[in-house]
Amino acid sequence: MNLKDIAVPAMTIVFATGAAFASFESAAQDTEELDRRVTVLESKEGKQEVVDLKIEGVEKRLDKMEEMMGKILEVQQQQAINQAKICTATNASCD
Repeated sequence: MNLKDIAVPAMTIVFATGAAFASFESAAQDTEELDRRVTVLESKEGKQEVVDLKIEGVEKRLDKMEEMMGKILEVQQQQAINQAKICTATNASCD
């Protein structure tokens, strides 16, 4: 056996080992990147749920405010009618 018979298989093994290590390292980095992305997405999803709940609360409050404004308008209209009746009945100048 000469040096060439030992060196070629040894170099092949070293090259294959290096390629396998690089492949495993790349896969590990990809896994870490995916883990980071999933964490970011979960965080964004949680924030979106909070925003959705806040929007729902705001919508309910706006609905209540609309109801109150409608009632206030009804009262004001009735007051205007009453004032007009008083002015007419007393012959007052109600400007």
